[in-house]
Amino acid sequence: MKQNQTRNRRPSEQIALLDKHIVLSPKGDSPISFVCVYEDTESREWAGEVFGRVSKLAGRQGVRPTWWRMSNLNSPGVLAAAVSTAMRADVIVVSVRAAEGLPLPFYAWSSTWSQHRFQTAGLLVALLGEPEQPGAKSGRIGDYLRVVARGARLDFLLELRDLAPETNGAMKGEIDGQSVENAQVVNGHTRGRLHPESAVRE
Repeated sequence: MKQNQTRNRRPSEQIALLDKHIVLSPKGDSPISFVCVYEDTESREWAGEVFGRVSKLAGRQGVRPTWWRMSNLNSPGVLAAAVSTAMRADVIVVSVRAAEGLPLPFYAWSSTWSQHRFQTAGLLVALLGEPEQPGAKSGRIGDYLRVVARGARLDFLLELRDLAPETNGAMKGEIDGQSVENAQVVNGHTRGRLHPESAVRE
Protein backbone atom coordinates (compact mmCIF):
# COMPACT_ATOMS: atom_id res chain seq x y z
CA MET A 1 0.00 0.00 0.00
CA LYS A 2 1.46 3.29 -1.11
CA GLN A 3 0.90 6.52 0.82
CA ASN A 4 1.54 10.09 -0.18
CA GLN A 5 0.74 13.50 1.27
CA THR A 6 1.03 16.91 -0.32
CA ARG A 7 -0.15 20.43 0.29
CA ASN A 8 -1.82 21.72 -2.84
CA ARG A 9 -0.37 24.66 -4.72
CA ARG A 10 -0.82 23.58 -8.32
CA PRO A 11 -3.47 20.82 -8.33
CA SER A 12 -2.61 19.42 -11.78
CA GLU A 13 0.90 18.45 -10.62
CA GLN A 14 -0.38 16.59 -7.57
CA ILE A 15 -3.25 14.87 -9.37
CA ALA A 16 -0.68 13.52 -11.81
CA LEU A 17 0.39 11.16 -9.01
CA LEU A 18 -2.74 9.16 -9.78
CA ASP A 19 -0.90 7.66 -12.74
CA LYS A 20 1.07 5.46 -10.35
CA HIS A 21 -2.01 4.18 -8.52
CA ILE A 22 -4.68 3.54 -11.15
CA VAL A 23 -4.70 -0.02 -12.46
CA LEU A 24 -6.45 -0.49 -15.80
CA SER A 25 -8.08 -3.69 -16.93
CA PRO A 26 -5.86 -5.53 -19.48
CA LYS A 27 -8.94 -6.16 -21.63
CA GLY A 28 -10.33 -2.66 -21.16
CA ASP A 29 -13.84 -4.06 -20.85
CA SER A 30 -14.71 -2.88 -17.34
CA PRO A 31 -15.11 0.84 -16.46
CA ILE A 32 -13.25 2.17 -13.43
CA SER A 33 -15.66 2.54 -10.53
CA PHE A 34 -15.24 6.00 -8.99
CA VAL A 35 -17.03 6.97 -5.75
CA CYS A 36 -16.87 10.38 -4.11
CA VAL A 37 -18.24 11.76 -0.86
CA TYR A 38 -18.00 15.54 -0.83
CA GLU A 39 -19.04 18.30 1.54
CA ASP A 40 -19.99 21.34 -0.54
CA THR A 41 -19.56 23.09 -3.88
CA GLU A 42 -15.89 23.91 -3.39
CA SER A 43 -14.93 20.42 -2.27
CA ARG A 44 -16.86 18.88 -5.16
CA GLU A 45 -14.80 20.97 -7.56
CA TRP A 46 -11.62 19.54 -5.99
CA ALA A 47 -12.94 16.03 -6.53
CA GLY A 48 -13.89 16.95 -10.08
CA GLU A 49 -10.20 17.47 -10.83
CA VAL A 50 -9.45 13.94 -9.65
CA PHE A 51 -12.34 12.57 -11.67
CA GLY A 52 -11.08 14.35 -14.77
CA ARG A 53 -7.64 12.85 -14.35
CA VAL A 54 -9.01 9.35 -13.77
CA SER A 55 -11.20 9.69 -16.87
CA LYS A 56 -8.17 10.69 -18.94
CA LEU A 57 -6.19 7.73 -17.65
CA ALA A 58 -9.07 5.33 -18.25
CA GLY A 59 -9.46 6.32 -21.89
CA ARG A 60 -11.76 3.94 -23.73
CA GLN A 61 -12.16 1.81 -20.63
CA GLY A 62 -14.27 4.62 -19.19
CA VAL A 63 -15.26 5.59 -15.66
CA ARG A 64 -18.49 4.92 -13.80
CA PRO A 65 -18.73 7.66 -11.13
CA THR A 66 -21.11 8.04 -8.22
CA TRP A 67 -21.26 11.26 -6.21
CA TRP A 68 -22.63 11.49 -2.68
CA ARG A 69 -23.17 14.72 -0.77
CA MET A 70 -22.08 14.16 2.81
CA SER A 71 -25.13 15.73 4.43
CA ASN A 72 -27.35 13.19 2.67
CA LEU A 73 -25.63 10.32 4.46
CA ASN A 74 -27.98 11.17 7.33
CA SER A 75 -30.64 9.22 5.42
CA PRO A 76 -30.36 5.47 6.18
CA GLY A 77 -31.23 4.57 2.58
CA VAL A 78 -28.62 6.89 1.12
CA LEU A 79 -26.04 5.71 3.63
CA ALA A 80 -26.65 2.07 2.70
CA ALA A 81 -26.35 2.82 -1.00
CA ALA A 82 -23.17 4.84 -0.47
CA VAL A 83 -21.64 1.94 1.46
CA SER A 84 -22.56 -0.49 -1.30
CA THR A 85 -20.90 1.57 -4.03
CA ALA A 86 -17.72 2.10 -1.99
CA MET A 87 -17.43 -1.64 -1.33
CA ARG A 88 -17.04 -2.17 -5.08
CA ALA A 89 -15.13 0.99 -6.02
CA ASP A 90 -11.72 1.14 -7.64
CA VAL A 91 -11.21 4.78 -6.60
CA ILE A 92 -12.78 6.36 -3.51
CA VAL A 93 -12.48 10.10 -2.96
CA VAL A 94 -13.29 11.96 0.25
CA SER A 95 -13.35 15.69 -0.40
CA VAL A 96 -14.15 17.92 2.57
CA ARG A 97 -13.33 21.37 3.88
CA ALA A 98 -12.95 20.26 7.47
CA ALA A 99 -9.76 18.64 8.74
CA GLU A 100 -10.61 17.89 12.37
CA GLY A 101 -14.02 16.26 12.53
CA LEU A 102 -17.04 15.19 10.45
CA PRO A 103 -20.65 14.10 11.12
CA LEU A 104 -21.20 10.63 12.57
CA PRO A 105 -22.84 9.19 9.42
CA PHE A 106 -19.56 9.73 7.58
CA TYR A 107 -17.72 7.51 10.05
CA ALA A 108 -20.48 4.90 9.79
CA TRP A 109 -20.03 4.95 6.01
CA SER A 110 -16.24 4.69 6.01
CA SER A 111 -15.98 2.04 8.71
CA THR A 112 -18.63 -0.17 7.10
CA TRP A 113 -17.36 -0.28 3.53
CA SER A 114 -13.73 -0.63 4.61
CA GLN A 115 -14.58 -3.81 6.54
CA HIS A 116 -16.58 -5.36 3.72
CA ARG A 117 -14.63 -4.61 0.56
CA PHE A 118 -15.24 -7.04 -2.31
CA GLN A 119 -11.75 -6.37 -3.66
CA THR A 120 -8.42 -5.44 -2.12
CA ALA A 121 -6.91 -3.39 -4.94
CA GLY A 122 -7.86 0.25 -5.14
CA LEU A 123 -7.13 3.80 -4.10
CA LEU A 124 -8.44 6.12 -1.40
CA VAL A 125 -7.91 9.83 -2.10
CA ALA A 126 -8.41 12.41 0.66
CA LEU A 127 -8.80 16.06 -0.35
CA LEU A 128 -8.91 18.13 2.81
CA GLY A 129 -9.38 21.87 3.09
CA GLU A 130 -7.23 23.78 5.52
CA PRO A 131 -6.62 27.49 6.15
CA GLU A 132 -3.25 28.90 5.15
CA GLN A 133 -1.01 28.07 8.12
CA PRO A 134 2.73 27.43 8.05
CA GLY A 135 3.49 23.82 8.86
CA ALA A 136 -0.17 22.82 8.95
CA LYS A 137 -0.83 19.07 8.97
CA SER A 138 -3.75 17.00 7.75
CA GLY A 139 -5.53 16.87 11.11
CA ARG A 140 -7.54 14.06 12.59
CA ILE A 141 -9.50 13.32 9.41
CA GLY A 142 -6.33 12.73 7.42
CA ASP A 143 -4.97 10.44 10.12
CA TYR A 144 -8.27 8.58 10.29
CA LEU A 145 -8.51 8.04 6.54
CA ARG A 146 -4.92 6.83 6.44
CA VAL A 147 -5.88 4.13 8.96
CA VAL A 148 -9.00 3.28 6.92
CA ALA A 149 -6.91 2.85 3.77
CA ARG A 150 -4.41 0.65 5.58
CA GLY A 151 -7.15 -1.55 7.00
CA ALA A 152 -8.83 -1.93 3.61
CA ARG A 153 -5.44 -2.52 1.91
CA LEU A 154 -5.89 0.46 -0.38
CA ASP A 155 -3.27 2.84 -1.71
CA PHE A 156 -3.65 6.26 -0.09
CA LEU A 157 -3.16 9.79 -1.39
CA LEU A 158 -3.74 12.84 0.78
CA GLU A 159 -3.78 16.38 -0.50
CA LEU A 160 -4.33 19.53 1.58
CA ARG A 161 -6.25 22.28 -0.19
CA ASP A 162 -6.16 25.99 0.57
CA LEU A 163 -9.68 27.16 1.29
CA ALA A 164 -11.23 30.00 -0.65
CA PRO A 165 -11.62 33.18 1.49
CA GLU A 166 -15.38 33.05 1.10
CA THR A 167 -17.42 30.02 0.17
CA ASN A 168 -21.10 29.35 -0.17
CA GLY A 169 -22.23 26.01 1.14
CA ALA A 170 -25.33 26.03 -1.06
CA MET A 171 -25.25 23.21 -3.56
CA LYS A 172 -26.10 25.11 -6.75
CA GLY A 173 -25.42 23.70 -10.17
CA GLU A 174 -24.08 20.40 -8.88
CA ILE A 175 -25.01 18.62 -12.08
CA ASP A 176 -24.01 21.53 -14.30
CA GLY A 177 -20.44 21.14 -13.01
CA GLN A 178 -20.21 18.01 -15.17
CA SER A 179 -21.42 17.35 -18.70
CA VAL A 180 -24.53 15.37 -17.83
CA GLU A 181 -26.68 14.11 -20.66
CA ASN A 182 -30.06 12.36 -20.62
CA ALA A 183 -30.51 13.15 -16.93
CA GLN A 184 -33.31 11.35 -15.10
CA VAL A 185 -34.58 11.48 -11.54
CA VAL A 186 -34.91 7.97 -10.14
CA ASN A 187 -36.01 7.40 -6.55
CA GLY A 188 -35.05 10.93 -5.67
CA HIS A 189 -31.56 10.62 -7.20
CA THR A 190 -30.43 12.41 -10.33
CA ARG A 191 -28.85 10.08 -12.86
CA GLY A 192 -27.22 10.92 -16.15
CA ARG A 193 -24.47 10.01 -18.55
CA LEU A 194 -20.99 11.42 -18.20
CA HIS A 195 -17.95 9.96 -19.93
CA PRO A 196 -19.25 7.35 -20.33
CA GLU A 197 -21.65 6.91 -17.41
CA SER A 198 -22.41 8.52 -14.08
CA ALA A 199 -24.80 8.72 -11.20
CA VAL A 200 -25.12 11.91 -9.19
CA ARG A 201 -26.76 11.15 -5.90
CA GLU A 202 -27.79 13.96 -3.63
